[in-house]
Amino acid sequence: MKSKADAAMNTLARRLLVGLISVLPLTACSERVMNLDVAIYNYWPRAIYDVAVNGQYAGGAYMAYHPGGAGGSTVCCVKVKPGTVTIEYSLGGSEGAPRLGERIHATAVLSELPGDSKILTVHVYPDESAVAEASKEYVDERPEPEGKK
Repeated sequence: MKSKADAAMNTLARRLLVGLISVLPLTACSERVMNLDVAIYNYWPRAIYDVAVNGQYAGGAYMAYHPGGAGGSTVCCVKVKPGTVTIEYSLGGSEGAPRLGERIHATAVLSELPGDSKILTVHVYPDESAVAEASKEYVDERPEPEGKK
């Protein structure tokens, strides 16, 4: 016959096990990794080059922003998961342009990664910030937010 202490320990162990099992599916969802096409929208008034997203090649050249066009292009494929997305690129421009060739490092937060996602859209801004969003279809260019002009 088991003592009350043994029975209490068994009950506690079972409750902990049930708690852990119920948390595991949540952990698995947050770690989902997907291969997505990448669409870069460049809002700089000059070209950017050698773009990398999460350390993976995401295109060689994206032209400068202009009304009606954001220097966008699409490249296949980059592995992403919800959370921080790193974006790196070099500044282009004419000979003698300030910061020509400088490597910019930006981060964005990918808040969700729906299961039907096909495209990772990354918007890069002249204040060296970035926005990332995953979607099933291509998104229109994002208007330049106030304070980023």
